[in-house]
Amino acid sequence: MQATTYMSTLPAESTETRLLEAAARIFALKGIEGASTREIAREAGVNEVTLFRKFGNKDGLLAAVVENIFGLKAKIAPEKPISDALDLRSYLVEYVRIYSEIITTNLPLIRTMVGEIHRFQDHERQVFHAVFRPLRQMLAGRLDREKASRGVTHSTSSEMVVDQLNGMIFMDVLRRSSTFAKLKYSSAAYRKSCVEMVLATVLAEVKK
Repeated sequence: MQATTYMSTLPAESTETRLLEAAARIFALKGIEGASTREIAREAGVNEVTLFRKFGNKDGLLAAVVENIFGLKAKIAPEKPISDALDLRSYLVEYVRIYSEIITTNLPLIRTMVGEIHRFQDHERQVFHAVFRPLRQMLAGRLDREKASRGVTHSTSSEMVVDQLNGMIFMDVLRRSSTFAKLKYSSAAYRKSCVEMVLATVLAEVKK
């Protein structure tokens, strides 16, 4: 069985780190509903009582796992991971690289969440609000600033453009993870095309 790697944002030896990384592995392998707090605690090498003390219950642990990997605390997505000094094309290229890396690295867990998170109604909104939030807000803000600098007052919502870009990148990673996908173009070519589509949208708005 292939090992799955998750990016932690906490000190390497902390109990919380071990619990979050163990939970990410077990959630990905057995699903959210199938994972037990006892198994997660055993995987982390700690007492189950310690898990409850730190996270309350499995739902609280799930929310913490997602926030740790994808949210505001995540190393891969700090508040401003891309230099605003870059021109828009370079900025988008870097954004797409980071976004693709997040999805590729954590695809097993993402698949699990997409398939099962609806069963956890109390935490559904909290969990998905944390996923990719920093990057989404960052790029939407950059697009808004770009429009303002060009004098664009009426245009497509920047958040909508970001969501469309994110969806395209997600689908590319998802398809390339399948052994049945036979795509006639490379991932690099696909990502470049996505960037050009966003640029064309911004430039088209400028001409109006």
